[in-house]
Amino acid sequence: MRLDIIPVLKAHPTILLLSVSTALLTSGQGMVAPILPLYADALGVSTATIGLVISAFGLARLMTNMPAAILSERFGRRLPLVGGPLVAAAGNALAGTADSLELLLVFRFISGVGSAAFITGAVIYIGDISTPANRGRLMSIYQGSFALGISLGPAMGGIIAEVLGLRAPFFVVGVLSLLSGIWAFFKVPESRPQGEDAQPASNMAAQTGQPNASTDVTRPRSKYSFLLSKSFILIALVFFITFFTRGGAQFTLLPLKAAHDLNLSPGQIGAIFTIPPVIGFILLPFAGSISDRYGRKKTIVPGLLIVAVALLVLGVSPNIIFYVIGMSLYGFGNGIEGPTPVAYVADISPRARQGIAQGTARSIGDLAILTAPPVMGLAADLYGATSALVANGVVAALLGVVFLVFARESVVSPLAARGGTQDAAAGSSEETHHDPR
Repeated sequence: MRLDIIPVLKAHPTILLLSVSTALLTSGQGMVAPILPLYADALGVSTATIGLVISAFGLARLMTNMPAAILSERFGRRLPLVGGPLVAAAGNALAGTADSLELLLVFRFISGVGSAAFITGAVIYIGDISTPANRGRLMSIYQGSFALGISLGPAMGGIIAEVLGLRAPFFVVGVLSLLSGIWAFFKVPESRPQGEDAQPASNMAAQTGQPNASTDVTRPRSKYSFLLSKSFILIALVFFITFFTRGGAQFTLLPLKAAHDLNLSPGQIGAIFTIPPVIGFILLPFAGSISDRYGRKKTIVPGLLIVAVALLVLGVSPNIIFYVIGMSLYGFGNGIEGPTPVAYVADISPRARQGIAQGTARSIGDLAILTAPPVMGLAADLYGATSALVANGVVAALLGVVFLVFARESVVSPLAARGGTQDAAAGSSEETHHDPR
């Protein structure tokens, strides 16, 4: 299967400029992801309390997504793309100086504000420059830069922590976040459309020859009624379980399980935590192409089911071999799901309401990051980490089945719509149909 990435890059070269800034920011986030629970653990607190450190980041993102979306619609996308990394730089550097749980919570909150502002601006930016015909591939390029940063981060963070101590990675992250903001300021142009109507992206798909099955939002009763549509509610649940798993399992329980149950060092944990984003990075172009060519459900549902299996394996893993297998499956599932949920939100949302739509979806995801660490931490304290991880996997599997049965496809396969005509040529012509810059 051809990936058709090159035509997308030629039509929208600014996606690469945005990707550089994204990789710089997320490499820093990746550095502290496996180290942060160990850093908090050194303060002598319980697993549930360690979860609060992760939740502080999620709370900041939850409180920032909608304001960032509104500001980006009012003043342009460059405001969160430049300002977000600068705020994150301050929060991350200060976190390296924290000598109490309270200070660590405050500084993680600050870094979460910056991270949320940037990511919200980035997904809106891609919604601006994309169409349903190429959205999955553009999102996969962005997510690829995200995954690249996350891939490089854990191993680097683990090595830095082993050599220089647990505080050192936070200072490095601060520098990388600063570089991200500087790059965005000088290189990333504005993308906010001027004079766009509130036409749903699904209508625009029809105009460009991309019929769309998501008819429940084609004629919204009001400009925000699409937020209550069945399609939006179901994709919001996908955001919730994906972020819940990330915050509760990946960022909280799995590093602690590796350290306490498997006696792995910070360097070993960092190396293993590099596996999922590397696999995701490799799979992202395929996920984007599959979702553009065959529909969004073709990647969302398998991704959720594979993540569910991974959590079951990780929950019962008795040794490092099973742990590595589980982390590999986790990366495979995340890579298959990839950028498709974000593309799905853009598909079913009015074009002039992309900021609100993406901000709402991300806020629901960040609500999960806020609640997951203490909930999973408390469950681990009461019932054990194995039970908590297995329960997380069961819920992910159930949601995958529900989405398969009840969710409408937001993009009709070009092969089905055109009787198997040449998809690549059509996609190439549609890629240049709309560029609001």
